[in-house]
Amino acid sequence: MNSPQIWAWARRRRAAFDDRGGISIFVAVITGPLILLAGLLTVDAFGALRAREHADALAVEAARAAQQAVDLDSLIPAKGVRVDPAAATAAARTYLSRAHASGSVQVSDGGRRITVTVTSSYRGKFWPHTYHHRVSSTATLLYGTTRPEDGETR
Repeated sequence: MNSPQIWAWARRRRAAFDDRGGISIFVAVITGPLILLAGLLTVDAFGALRAREHADALAVEAARAAQQAVDLDSLIPAKGVRVDPAAATAAARTYLSRAHASGSVQVSDGGRRITVTVTSSYRGKFWPHTYHHRVSSTATLLYGTTRPEDGETR
């Protein structure tokens, strides 16, 4: 064999055993279902995250609704801002019922602290019988004004 024939033979031999661009049967069969499974799990994971964010938003908004029930008798003599507990609880519960959410409302510290707890749940779209995620979120609104400002007298 002369030199060009040896080079041609070596090139053909290398091409026969070269696996560049090849894929094994195992990888070809398993890759599709694994990508599908990862996608389905991602959908349910983000659904649970959305349920938690929704519960957070409802708790904050219900606390803000309760904040609007300011006790006017405490404002006029400048004794600090506080809410009427009955009106604040009713306002927060009304907000939650209009949002079709369940939760609890607590007014404490003489009307200066409002705590709203909202519970929600997410049932999986792809595994509805096995994946049920319950979330609870709490928002606490504090009134910081406890005494008159700018030299006002009590």
